[in-house]
Amino acid sequence: TKLCRCPAQLDVEEVVRDSAGRMVTWTGLGFARVRDGAGLTFRVDNVPYPMDYELLLRYEPESAEDWEAVVSVSSRVLPTSSRCGNLLPSEQMYHESLPHSQRYVLLSRPFCFEPSTPYEVTMRLQRAGVTQRHPGAFILIDSLVLLPRVSELPGFHGAEAAARQEELERYQCLEVFRMAPPHPLAQACARLVCSVSALMHGGALPCQCDPQGSRSSECQVQGGQCECKPHVVGRRCDHCAPGSYGFGPLGCSPCTCSPEGSVSQLCDKVSGQCRCQPGTVG
Repeated sequence: TKLCRCPAQLDVEEVVRDSAGRMVTWTGLGFARVRDGAGLTFRVDNVPYPMDYELLLRYEPESAEDWEAVVSVSSRVLPTSSRCGNLLPSEQMYHESLPHSQRYVLLSRPFCFEPSTPYEVTMRLQRAGVTQRHPGAFILIDSLVLLPRVSELPGFHGAEAAARQEELERYQCLEVFRMAPPHPLAQACARLVCSVSALMHGGALPCQCDPQGSRSSECQVQGGQCECKPHVVGRRCDHCAPGSYGFGPLGCSPCTCSPEGSVSQLCDKVSGQCRCQPGTVG
């Protein structure tokens, strides 16, 4: 999903992480760090199949405090498919608890999404059980995940599909995608998930590896990850990793910001200019 911030940029900041010497607990470049009482808006515009999707929010608290989220799903376009078209166009609201001991929450009920329709999933995040907002309290948001209800797909409902459904549940194939990052799939799950993907997308998807950032035009069969050149990231290998710049045919170059004179190790993604401390240049 695509991530936007509201209501004010000061309330949400990007926390870029790398995996050097640490266990990876995020799925993309890093987290969105959200202040107590602020919010996020996720824009969903790439739904492949009209059906019910479970909404899952991955997060990581910064302290031993429970949080809560007020979530709404809305669209300015009326649904038209026979599957989702009978829903009222009004917003659907959720009130969810985010315990500090967990790393994800599955929203209390699914929502019917359909293709070619832009949706906004907006959430307000705040500490639970308190009325006073604290400007120094933050929660880290990793991603919003749409998990398909596969029982709605052709071949996954009815008596003839009982064996497939039983395999999905026995090996907890869809539960794997709740954690960040997901664990490797069991062999039985890989086969079933490929079938789910093919049904939802009407076949296999093209790799679309970036010709500048990729080593070849071939990608991994599961997930579609392309093989990236040095310091290049993304499923398609189409942008520089945090701490690098100058995306091109040779990949990207390290920022090499001075630890004494720079504000951080991150530089301008195009020019490589580091953010200097007061009184320092270069």
